[in-house]
Amino acid sequence: MAAPSRGASDDLERGRALYVKKGCYECHGYAAQGALLTGPALGPSPVPLPAMIAYVRAPKGQMPPYSAKILSDGDAADIHAWLASVPSSPALEHVPLLGANSTRDRQVSRTSAAAASDSHGYAVFTAHCAACHGAQGEGAIGPSLVGIGKGRTSDAIATFVRNPTGAMPKLFPAPLSEQDVLDVSKYVAALR
Repeated sequence: MAAPSRGASDDLERGRALYVKKGCYECHGYAAQGALLTGPALGPSPVPLPAMIAYVRAPKGQMPPYSAKILSDGDAADIHAWLASVPSSPALEHVPLLGANSTRDRQVSRTSAAAASDSHGYAVFTAHCAACHGAQGEGAIGPSLVGIGKGRTSDAIATFVRNPTGAMPKLFPAPLSEQDVLDVSKYVAALR
């Protein structure tokens, strides 16, 4: 009697679990989005499987090699399948908080400039910071930012965002603008 086959969702979940277990997320991010300083984006369109296997066996740069004893070809195939299943980022106009700021026909629904700044800061945080610092700033790969405003001003936070140290990627002057940095810093300083 043949062993029951796993479903596609089981294979994808196994690939995601292997991606985390083997430490891929440390350089390429939990969503395979990559980071400027640590590693390129891997999903949602990974290189062909044979090329991926060849690269992980004999990488260039800072990536450590993964021998077949550390990462079997089958495990690499499961990771590759998961990478291929990672959804693409939605178009800007389909993200309500970002689309409102980018479409001329829409207006920011809040009445004060401060509320618009808070909304923009939240949008920047969600798009560029939450993957490492958690959706509410509670910490994940990166440290918790909750309460950071008690010991630092938003100007000090902005200075750090412009010139980060450690594993934090440099996001300024691109993709973040000066206004993005100021608004996200005010948002982070207010996290409680």
